[in-house]
Amino acid sequence: MRRPTPSERAAAREAARAEKDAIIERYRAREPVSRIADAYGVTPGWLALRLDEWGVPRRQYHEAHLHRRPAQRVFRGRMRRRTDAEVRAAQAEFTNSRTSVITRYRGGESLASLARSFNVSHAWVAERLDEWGVSRRGQSTG
Repeated sequence: MRRPTPSERAAAREAARAEKDAIIERYRAREPVSRIADAYGVTPGWLALRLDEWGVPRRQYHEAHLHRRPAQRVFRGRMRRRTDAEVRAAQAEFTNSRTSVITRYRGGESLASLARSFNVSHAWVAERLDEWGVSRRGQSTG
């Protein structure tokens, strides 16, 4: 792919400036700067400077990627550390639900899913299943 000439770059920049409102609207609709820049034949850096120049508030880094993944997967800050009593309570709830847990696991639910639903670690869940004599999926014997 050949590089644009200075006159082609200048024409692309002028076209982008003429489409200022459309560019701002696309940016506010969470379209990535790189994609908008590609559409207008300008560089993402140049376009980012124009957005600053036009007074458009820039998105935070993690907000720039919301178009890619569901909101629950975006960083939400550090999780509050649980107390020992809270951990023990979650573990007790899990062990009290032994029959249900075994049924769910044998029905196809994953260790990770069970761990999330009881708010315990998946390693702890694996230990309990081993302790209870439940044969685990995907584990080689030997």
